[in-house]
Amino acid sequence: MYFGVRQYARDALRAPVEVARALIDEFSRDRVGGLSAEIAFFALLSFFPAVIVLAALLGSMDAVLSAAAVDDVEAWIVEQIGRVLGGDNTLEATVNDLFDRSSAGALTIGALLAVYATTRGFTAVVGALDVAYDHEQTRGWVSTRLTGLGITLISLTVAAVVMVALVVGPLFGEGERLSETFGVSAHYVTLWNWLRWPVVFVVMIGWAVIVYHIAPNHRAPWRIELPGALLAAVWWSVVSLGFSTYLSIVASGANAVLGLLGGALSLLFWLYLMAMGLLVGAEINSLLATRRGIPLERQPRNKSRRWRRGRAD
Repeated sequence: MYFGVRQYARDALRAPVEVARALIDEFSRDRVGGLSAEIAFFALLSFFPAVIVLAALLGSMDAVLSAAAVDDVEAWIVEQIGRVLGGDNTLEATVNDLFDRSSAGALTIGALLAVYATTRGFTAVVGALDVAYDHEQTRGWVSTRLTGLGITLISLTVAAVVMVALVVGPLFGEGERLSETFGVSAHYVTLWNWLRWPVVFVVMIGWAVIVYHIAPNHRAPWRIELPGALLAAVWWSVVSLGFSTYLSIVASGANAVLGLLGGALSLLFWLYLMAMGLLVGAEINSLLATRRGIPLERQPRNKSRRWRRGRAD
């Protein structure tokens, strides 16, 4: 029995080491660093149109949000833009205009063009995830861009809901009214301040699972996307915390000197690390699926052979 337990412990410890070695190999073979840079570049080009569309979406929520709640969301977004890009930027004025009651219906031709520009960033994600999952590039031009468009719309909708929840509370601010009904209003603010970041973390995991399942050209069960999504969410949380700390430190330093250029470079590096987290999560999902014998496509490349050969050695 003793030797059986020891062998089980060795096998349990060996599996993570094997996964780590295979991940390092795949990181280099699939050019994760280069693909992350490509995604970050197109994401930066898409960032400003995405903010414009997001502001237009939020500005059109007068029907479900009070005027005070819309003003709070506007102030929060403008504050975040100022932190990243510095005070002297034209994007703040654009966001303020989109939140204006007179231009709240700005989801017209200009917004559609902004959606198209944003889709280009997610199209790069689709191609990169196919590489991370070792899929052959069998999608056509139209199919790839339709997939990117679908992920764009899902992402913008999720981002809008999360921002509203962070600023005005859950259920579009109705949570406070419900807390008064049940007599727990005194604890509502404290409870939500503790719960909102775990809620955001869970939303990030759910978003990553959806992207991993929809973007790559495979038909795999949803459950295989969860490990990589969890890793990606942890990665994003750590990177975003570091980015926020950096912005706080250089608020009156580097970014103030370099202005918009300094903010754009900082944003580009943050997007690069975020894209890398997304791709590393996909590599983990692919490796674990191969190890469990779960087929991800009809004709995978040679990752399964490398994995089995490594285990046999």
